[in-house]
Amino acid sequence: MIKKIGCVEIPVSDMKRSVAFYEELLGLKKSYEHPVWTSFDIEGTMFALAVSGTKGGKKGELCKSCSPCLLRLSGELKDIPTTVSVIYLAVENIDETYRELKDKGVQFIAETKTQGWGGKTAVMLDPDKNIIALTQYE
Repeated sequence: MIKKIGCVEIPVSDMKRSVAFYEELLGLKKSYEHPVWTSFDIEGTMFALAVSGTKGGKKGELCKSCSPCLLRLSGELKDIPTTVSVIYLAVENIDETYRELKDKGVQFIAETKTQGWGGKTAVMLDPDKNIIALTQYE
């Protein structure tokens, strides 16, 4: 089932300012950089910054490589603020985990999908509408 936290993503309003804070002041090392998504590796756990949009709208360039970003910025999650954080839970077999959780009654807002970066995600909400993305890293 769930192996570890694969990534914690927080929304930011200004990517350059936020990257400077985490890199220069906190000393984190970037592992990936994009205008709307930057990640840092902290002892094997990914910590990411994602440009937040406005509820139901778009701000900056739309991230087209991951389900949570697309859902959040596309307006499909109308009741969920675009400033919500995302936790990515790493799993070994996403198809199996997806079926097991669905059988237990978990409602997914995005079914298992292969992402542009090679991994697979399936997206659900917790009772407080926090976004949780099951992720199989390839």
